[in-house]
Amino acid sequence: MKKCFLSFLFLLFISAFVFAQDQPAQTQMQPQTTQKKVGENHIKSGFYLKLGGSFPMGEFANPHANYYKYQGRTDTIRFNKAKAGFVFEFGFLIYIGPSFANHHIRAGIDATFLTASFNPTDQTLPANSSSSKKLEYWYYFGGQKFGPVLTINPVDYLMIDLSYKLNATAAWYNSMWGSSYTLNEASLGLRYKFMLFAFQYNWGKVKFTYNQDDNPTFKVDNTTFRVLIGFKF
Repeated sequence: MKKCFLSFLFLLFISAFVFAQDQPAQTQMQPQTTQKKVGENHIKSGFYLKLGGSFPMGEFANPHANYYKYQGRTDTIRFNKAKAGFVFEFGFLIYIGPSFANHHIRAGIDATFLTASFNPTDQTLPANSSSSKKLEYWYYFGGQKFGPVLTINPVDYLMIDLSYKLNATAAWYNSMWGSSYTLNEASLGLRYKFMLFAFQYNWGKVKFTYNQDDNPTFKVDNTTFRVLIGFKF
């Protein structure tokens, strides 16, 4: 935890430094500078905030059971199918080096300092149960994502962000803790000035640990498709 916190502070310092470097110099306004420069670089570093929906896919969208041995008998842990949920992201686009192709392309790092999401689920009780209500559970996820980003500026302030990130995740489901350091994400982002839209495909498995004497573990698929809107500052 201490190492993660120090890494976060280090990346935040770099982000602030790069953001300062990207700001235009304060110079006296001259009549000839009021016109837009040809080939001006619009691809600048900055913070972003995203909100949207998380839609389960693959095994994550279907119920499945895991079997394990406990005190000489075979027990079952059920992971119910996840439903559409909510996702929040806060991060920084860190561009490294100058833009090229006449300021139309620039590469950098997409650093998501905080991502949090949840997906609801429920389990129907047997017909002979004394209660007709469903058991409700939640899949909770939180972590950080980092990876390369390539931004294309075809015209004006329109930006196309292509990125791949690795996700370090902590999770919770029905009294079980989970974690993964190898979740993957491929993302397409569309931006115009401060508005942005993002489409993400996330895949990989989270290892959950059940709190029994022998602490059995289960790997659960966490594939989702996400649609987000937000702002870049």
